Amino acid sequence: MDNTKITNWLRNGKQEKAFTKLYKLFPKVEKYILQNSGSKEEALDIFQEGLILLYQKSIADSEVSIDGFLIKSCKYLWQNELRKKKVRIGDSEKSETIVQDDSELELLIEKENKLNQIEEIVKQISKKCQQIFELFYFKSMSMTQIAKRIGYKSVQSAKVQKYKCMEQARNLALKSDNIKTTVSSQPVV
Repeated sequence: MDNTKITNWLRNGKQEKAFTKLYKLFPKVEKYILQNSGSKEEALDIFQEGLILLYQKSIADSEVSIDGFLIKSCKYLWQNELRKKKVRIGDSEKSETIVQDDSELELLIEKENKLNQIEEIVKQISKKCQQIFELFYFKSMSMTQIAKRIGYKSVQSAKVQKYKCMEQARNLALKSDNIKTTVSSQPVV
């Protein structure tokens, strides 16, 4: 889906044209809602609420991933609706987050988008860098432990390699138009 074209349509009074294109995403939302205790009518209502949020977001921010924002908004809206009804969400999509208003929903979606973008960058870095990041960030291992585990001669060698990995990830991120601001504003650890 062409984000720029749809955003321009939404901003320039061609909402009907944009919404016609966006309704191609409805089956995904409908399937999710039907699988999680919903009806077709509820799916349509949620989808239309998602379109309103997307419209508001696209007017305020040109850097929105149209399909990702719309689908995630609808999922969050439906999860919130189920919580209000006290219905359990399917195990594959459980979430403990309760969204109180639209601004919280937008923050959650932006956070998830950034995490997805970071995940894509991590997939592109070398296997050795992925291993270092996993050991350091997810398994909370010290650089001494990492050096021994991977087989570096010294802790300093492991630290230098971790720094090079951070640079590799940062360079990939800077090449991506979508997350320049996310990565450049985060400190090197």
